[in-house]
Amino acid sequence: MTDQVFHDAASTAIAAGQVPIPVNETLIQLMKTIMTEEQADFLKLFNKSLTREELLKKSDLDDAALDDMLNSLMDSGIITGIPSRSTGQMVYRPLPPIPGIFEYTMMRGETGEKQKTLARLFERIFDELADMVQENYEAVSPMFETMPPMTRIIPVEKEIDTKFDTVMPYEDVKKVIDRFDTIAVAYCYCRHQKDLLGKPCQMTDERKNCLLFGRTAEFVIHHNFGERISKDKAKTILESAEKAGLVHKAFHEKSDTDKEEFAICNCCKCCCETFQIYYRGAGPAATYTSYMAKVDKELCTGCGECVDICPMEAIEMVDDLSRIDESRCIGCGVCAYHCPAEALHLERTGQRKVFVPPPKIKT
Repeated sequence: MTDQVFHDAASTAIAAGQVPIPVNETLIQLMKTIMTEEQADFLKLFNKSLTREELLKKSDLDDAALDDMLNSLMDSGIITGIPSRSTGQMVYRPLPPIPGIFEYTMMRGETGEKQKTLARLFERIFDELADMVQENYEAVSPMFETMPPMTRIIPVEKEIDTKFDTVMPYEDVKKVIDRFDTIAVAYCYCRHQKDLLGKPCQMTDERKNCLLFGRTAEFVIHHNFGERISKDKAKTILESAEKAGLVHKAFHEKSDTDKEEFAICNCCKCCCETFQIYYRGAGPAATYTSYMAKVDKELCTGCGECVDICPMEAIEMVDDLSRIDESRCIGCGVCAYHCPAEALHLERTGQRKVFVPPPKIKT
């Protein structure tokens, strides 16, 4: 009975997200590591986001026991409780394994045996996901194109041409920060997981540089996943990320870029799972962007620094000049920011979707 309870809890978590993770021994072991059997049994009640009143009717818990259960699940990063924008009523929803539980279980930067176990289990899940995609590549790959990207690229501010005042507010990372009164910072969960695995980041020593906003920030602060910071501090974190060659990736409510951002991660190719899932062959590189990198051939010296720093491997040297693969360019501006000859710049394209299928690694 115990394994079935955790199996059902895992199925509930998977149904809450987009990533088709199989319910297998690894995922069940992960669920056992982060929750009790009682919590797993309660999690099965969720077939959608639910209010407290709805959960009270569906469960056999009294008021006090329900509050204890909800708080324990939120403190563990298994569910979230965030007020509805339209009604103000608290709405609880289960988190999927990826993205979701992975982020919250790594977000505090804890280094105990439990966290090390979780880091290893998540690594195994990523590897198993890659194996599943590679073994069923022809059948699975077309499905990825129907899924909306989870992220939107916000370019390096310094590289945006503002001469004609064409920059939209949502494309200016500092203006995004200015829109929010509540901002939290947390450990980069991806880098922290790699630290726990003994694979430290090759690009930065910074760890607390994931930013969360608004209602999500309030949840993170209240449940001690992160700490409240000022707008000035948030901007300083972003500037440091740009100097390190990291990419600003914004996450929007319901993956809808017309809705408000709830987080900005500062991502690197070597650690961040939004890039690593692609390089492992477990999923596509898919994001929204509004810019494209361009090369000034008269200025390019052929130093190759842009080739090394591009997180999408979208630049190659041809006849000692940089050449952009526009199908892979995510318009992050990292290449332009770090070009010593100032031979690269960003041009606005209007919002477009970049989709690069996962590489075929296994034959």
